[in-house]
Amino acid sequence: MDKNNRYSDQHPEHFSIQDTSVTAGFFETLLMNANVWITFLDKKGRIGVWNTAGEEITGYTEEEVRGSNEIWKKLYPEPEYRKIVTEKIDDAIKNRNKLENFETVILTKGGNRKQISWNTRDIRDNNGEIIGYIALARDISKIVSLEKKFRTLLMNANVWVAFLDSQTRIEVWNRAAEVISGYRAEEVRGSNEIWKKLYPDPTYRKEVTEKILDIISNKRDIKNFESKISARDGTEKIITWNTRALENGTGNTLGYIMIGNDITRERKLQADFIEYLGESAMRLKNPVEVIKSNMDDLILRLENGECSTEDVILQIRIQTKNAEQIIENLFELNKAIGMAFEDMPSELKKFLSE
Repeated sequence: MDKNNRYSDQHPEHFSIQDTSVTAGFFETLLMNANVWITFLDKKGRIGVWNTAGEEITGYTEEEVRGSNEIWKKLYPEPEYRKIVTEKIDDAIKNRNKLENFETVILTKGGNRKQISWNTRDIRDNNGEIIGYIALARDISKIVSLEKKFRTLLMNANVWVAFLDSQTRIEVWNRAAEVISGYRAEEVRGSNEIWKKLYPDPTYRKEVTEKILDIISNKRDIKNFESKISARDGTEKIITWNTRALENGTGNTLGYIMIGNDITRERKLQADFIEYLGESAMRLKNPVEVIKSNMDDLILRLENGECSTEDVILQIRIQTKNAEQIIENLFELNKAIGMAFEDMPSELKKFLSE
């Protein structure tokens, strides 16, 4: 007998197709060759239908499982875990609820563990009596594996990563976020109260919030938006934010992904560098002006014949000393800059210090 049509003869009570045999055969073939695991259980949980995808996912053939409910002990060999799964299913049946996207881990015949997503509902007759259950399952092992890898990558990223739901409640708060802010994921997840702590000044918080809301309402991404937060230890930090909304296929907002970079050190180094430049200008300006003034005076005296060769030599020696002082000042400043800015390229440090 054709495997694709075996169920209509063996289990006619499981099907109610009142059409031609051609139509019934079509649906039989469709069911058996669906790329999702489809199984039908009677009221006592005994297998009536076990399609090809079910065989491929579990490793158990239809002949091995049909007419019995012992397969579940093999798929869920750990008693405690099997009890948890069973109680979840029993609760759904008792409350006449569907099971949607219910995830479990099964042990296949080959000894591999697979993550399965179940969608299950009861089948009732015209009197409302349960005659069985239809279960559709997808093997999401690869998807879950990728999700775990992505989550590991996300959680260990060296930038602050947070995901907010459509109500701006925190769902994801990675380790960098914990380090920068000082607040653990467990403390912030499921709420949006953290922003009051990070922006304790109401006026500044309102300013930041209005800016963000304006960008979001106009469906624009936030790019390199700087704000100052107050970390848990009270230190002020400068964060540059890049944020965008995540939407589903119908245009509804699922939430917001936020990536923050702590640029506090960069801004401090920038300020220090500007301060060094200012000090350099001040320390160079006076001796240079003195040299210029003295040389202008020497030129004038030479033009008026009021200066001997000895006077010229003396003035040049004095200005040479002033120039040496300028060089010494520059060396000291360059050395200080090289020590202050550890990230400066080695070639530039060498140039400044020699």
